Amino acid sequence: MPDVGRPPVRVSPAIGAGAPLPRWTLIRRYTLALALIVALGLGKIVIANKAISDVSLSSPDRVMTSGLLIGATPADADLEDFAADFGVDAVVNVGSPSVAEQVTAASLHQGYLYLAMPVGAAPTWTQLRPLAGFMRRYTERGHWVYLHDDTGGPQALTTVAMLLLLRGQTWAAVVNRITPAGLSSLDTRQRLALEQLSSALHHAGPQGRKPSGNPYAAARLEPW
Repeated sequence: MPDVGRPPVRVSPAIGAGAPLPRWTLIRRYTLALALIVALGLGKIVIANKAISDVSLSSPDRVMTSGLLIGATPADADLEDFAADFGVDAVVNVGSPSVAEQVTAASLHQGYLYLAMPVGAAPTWTQLRPLAGFMRRYTERGHWVYLHDDTGGPQALTTVAMLLLLRGQTWAAVVNRITPAGLSSLDTRQRLALEQLSSALHHAGPQGRKPSGNPYAAARLEPW
């Protein structure tokens, strides 16, 4: 029978340090905590590396050289991400004209340059000079430039290859930066333009004369 008149017993939690834990228990807890910290750190590294690889290793080659990213027509969110994560401060469009893209770039305070050229063509010397100056204006301050055509294909690749030649790189060095698939995608006119620019920059004749009939005969090195 239940006790009558006896107050219920209340159990209060213990307060204070209590008895010390066994040494092996403490070691086990410290080991688990350390393993958790290491796992979180490795997780952050993996995520960061994946974010970089998604940008730098997408076809054909997103990162062509320090200061220059290459790809397809970016969405508004792409331009925002490039600006926030990679310091992209300017955009060069060698594909289809886009007023919307220009407006987005302006809203992000990014420089913007559009070069009009037919599909399968290459930039002329008249276009290359201001392009090199545009690149220099941003890269010399440590910023990056995003150069694109519609698909991240031959139009953008040809333009970037010419920029590298203007920077003083040899054709062999430029080829090493482009994948075999990228090289095979170039139009015959684009290949010829690259050969003509390389010849004008690196193969001057007697007394510094350059071959006549070369549309890039007036070209000179334009470091950026």
